[in-house]
Amino acid sequence: MADQYETDEPESLVVRETAVEYRAFPATAEPDGIDHGLAVLRDFGVKTSTKIKGALPRLREALRAGVPRAAFDRLRDDLGVSNEELSEVLGIPSRTLARRTERFKPDESERILRVGSVFQNAIAVLVERDAAARWMTNPKKALAGITPLRCCDTEFGAREVDKLLVRIAHGVFS
Repeated sequence: MADQYETDEPESLVVRETAVEYRAFPATAEPDGIDHGLAVLRDFGVKTSTKIKGALPRLREALRAGVPRAAFDRLRDDLGVSNEELSEVLGIPSRTLARRTERFKPDESERILRVGSVFQNAIAVLVERDAAARWMTNPKKALAGITPLRCCDTEFGAREVDKLLVRIAHGVFS
């Protein structure tokens, strides 16, 4: 149902349209929400402080402390890619990656969380971890022939991959 707007414009110049909002997931399971971020960190084996009240402060503190090297290794293994490919997507030079034996810096941790979050969304839609890994590493026409993993090198690219996953989950032709 289109809303009627009062205007002084002649009828021929007025454009009326209906706006529709589609939600990929129920409001309780936002794919890019704070709880989702904490779930991804837990999947990486990151423990957050129970002394800190609230999900947002716990997530921020975990990222400030840096995710452990094991998180990178697990993501790399789950995706079935090389250190070089994943470090390129994350914008972490190979020499820097070699020095990160304990924890990553906060900005690097955020990028790891970004890719991990998209991968978790792919698993949620495609059900199997192996299917999600194959999907993430094969070019998609809907992403201009780029792999979803490569799109995750930027925040905007990662959001486009999430939008594509939403369309797949709802059976929308892409």
